[in-house]
Amino acid sequence: MRTTIELPDPLFRVAKTMATEKGISLKAFFTEALKNAVTTTEAASQRMEQPPISGTGKNRIPSRSNAELADLLLEEDLAKAR
Repeated sequence: MRTTIELPDPLFRVAKTMATEKGISLKAFFTEALKNAVTTTEAASQRMEQPPISGTGKNRIPSRSNAELADLLLEEDLAKAR
């Protein structure tokens, strides 16, 4: 698939230099970098599916998924903005 993206000039220069040093094309460099980013993100989300529960008895804090935590933080930010 072909696409167009805009990058800051300094980032582009660093990427081009790194690709040259590795002896690969810029396309191969970006493909490898994006693949690594996606793999790392997927692995991190799988590891943190359910956060640990802390506390005991009445003080026990229920576990929340990452999506639930993100929703709670968003609600908190929206409440502060009002």
